[in-house]
Amino acid sequence: MSHHELEVASCTDTGKVRPYNDDSVAVDAAAGIAAIADGMALRRGADVASRIATAELLERLRRESGTSPERAVREAFSAIDRAIHEQAQKNVSMQGMATTLVAAWFRGERVSIAHVGDSRLYRFRDGQLERLTIDHSFVQEQLSAGTLTNSEARLSQSRHLVTRALGTSEGVAPDLSEHEVRPGDIYLLCSDGLHDLVDDSDIALALETLQPNIGLAAATLVHMANDRGGLDNISVVIVRVKNGRSKTQAASARDRQSAHPGLFGWLGRILGR
Repeated sequence: MSHHELEVASCTDTGKVRPYNDDSVAVDAAAGIAAIADGMALRRGADVASRIATAELLERLRRESGTSPERAVREAFSAIDRAIHEQAQKNVSMQGMATTLVAAWFRGERVSIAHVGDSRLYRFRDGQLERLTIDHSFVQEQLSAGTLTNSEARLSQSRHLVTRALGTSEGVAPDLSEHEVRPGDIYLLCSDGLHDLVDDSDIALALETLQPNIGLAAATLVHMANDRGGLDNISVVIVRVKNGRSKTQAASARDRQSAHPGLFGWLGRILGR
C-alpha cells in the first residue's frame, strides 16, 4: 500500500558511559517503516537481541500485503519474541537477553504504532509535541498511580526497570495504536538514553527550530543527551511527512533558530566536527 512521501533521518551513539552500543535502529522510507530497539542482558547478548528485533521487523513488514496492519504488527512482535527466546536457549551466556522495541509503520493515510518497553514515539504537529506511547516501566506505573512526581521519576533508581520486553517470556504483547497522518507531521522515535536526559520541552524546541533539517535535529538531540552525561546508548529516528515546504517557509524556520540561542552551542559543535 502506498503512503505519504517520507523523509527519514537517524542517529545512534554509544554515549559516554557504556562500552558498547546495544541499541539497534531500522529505517526503510520506501516501505514506511521506522524502529528502535534497546537491548538488555544479564551477561551477554543485549546487542544481539536488539538486532534480531529490528531485522525481523523489517523482514516481516516489508513482505506484508493483504494482512491488516494490527495483525501484521502483532505477528511480527510475536515472532521477534520467539526468535530472541530461541537464540538465548542456544547460548547459555545469552540467557536473559531481551529488548525494547518501538515501531512506526506508515500505510496510506495512517500510521500504526507499536511498542514494548520504554523506547518512545512522539508526534510533533502544529508546534505541539505529543507522546503517543506509554512506557512499560516501574516508574511509569508509579507515575500513573500518582505515587511519584515527574521530578522524582527523573531521579529514581528504578527508572531503567522495564515491565515488558521482548525475549523475557513467550507471549509478550505490544501496545498498538493507529493515527491519521498529515503532511508536515514529524514523528520521533527514541531510546531512553535520550528521554531520560532531554525533557519534552527541549525535544520540542529542537524539532521546531530544526524542521528544515531533520538530520541535524537528530544529531542535535543526541548531542544534548551526551552533554548531559551520556549515561546510556542514545538512538533517535525522525520521520517527516513531506508537504512540499516552500523556501519562504524554510527561511522562517531558520529565523526561529535565532529566537532560541540555547541551541547554538550544540549546533556549533556538531557543524564544526
